[in-house]
Amino acid sequence: MKEMTKRERVERTLNLQETDRVPVYDLLYNDAVIQYFTGKVPPTGEEGLKITCEAISKMLDMTRSVIGPSEPRTYRREDGLVIRQERWTSWIEEKPFKDEDGAKEWIKASIKRLKERDIKEIANQFLYRFNKILSYVKDTVVIHAETGTGLDEIRWALGIELFSYLSVDDPGLISEYLDAYTDFQVKFIHSIADRDLSPCALTYGDIAAKERLLHSPQWLRKEFFPRLKRLNDAWHEHNIKCLFHSDGYIMDVIPDLIETGIDGLNPIETVAGMDLREVKRLYGDRLFIAGGIDVSQLLSNGTPEEVEEVCREAIRIGYPGYFIGSTTELDNGARLENVLKMLEVAWNTKFK
Repeated sequence: MKEMTKRERVERTLNLQETDRVPVYDLLYNDAVIQYFTGKVPPTGEEGLKITCEAISKMLDMTRSVIGPSEPRTYRREDGLVIRQERWTSWIEEKPFKDEDGAKEWIKASIKRLKERDIKEIANQFLYRFNKILSYVKDTVVIHAETGTGLDEIRWALGIELFSYLSVDDPGLISEYLDAYTDFQVKFIHSIADRDLSPCALTYGDIAAKERLLHSPQWLRKEFFPRLKRLNDAWHEHNIKCLFHSDGYIMDVIPDLIETGIDGLNPIETVAGMDLREVKRLYGDRLFIAGGIDVSQLLSNGTPEEVEEVCREAIRIGYPGYFIGSTTELDNGARLENVLKMLEVAWNTKFK
């Protein structure tokens, strides 16, 4: 088969069609890998972003969440959360509430901010940065935007324990927040969606852990899936496919996810109990698949020979309609030799 451009390879994979080879999709936050492909360890700031993008352009057919390493810092957000940032990651150091009553007030203020945000200004800022990233990564396809229902954001801010209490004690307030967040995201989608920029967007919600869901199917059917459908429908109005991302074991609700209109599934977290073969067998005629190569154990602690065996089997099972890649991201835990082996297998497995 004639060699394809990255965009051609990605588009055909999104449509479950045959390609010259399996495309590679991943997130790149690995200093050793970046140095291998560029000869430089990325510094912080704009130069680090450019160097990271240079590596992405040499490695990946499709990516998302493109950033460079950050200078270590602590800052307070508009909503009062104090965030600590360290190179490739960040976490909450301090919250502006300590109990349910304080959390309720924080949620009410957050709802008000969501309703008052200037969608035009935010869309313009996004498009400026997105087009800059596209110029840096050259022909690599960048997923258009990442849109969620607000579930991840409110659960992250409150913590799972406080979120769980409030879901029982004041479910209406949680629903009101999710509505406000989803309303904003739908407006955002319609303000920035452009298929010429990218044929694929990400809709997300980390709804599972190892071997089980984080929330009951009944709760998800009431609070999560209807709002996810609104996001998928909005992207589809612009003829843009939706790759759904959730870590964990989600086999029990994949039919529900399909009903919301998802087009693809990521990351197929094998250590959580997900099985690429079973996902492909049950849903491979309806969904493209991205991921499936374990980063927590295989790419971090395995041998190149083990990586090669798993990657060859994943391609055999998943193709067509399969993006090979890690189970979420190539962080600094992934060994260089193992990442290179995954790429080697993908690049050298040709289809007639």
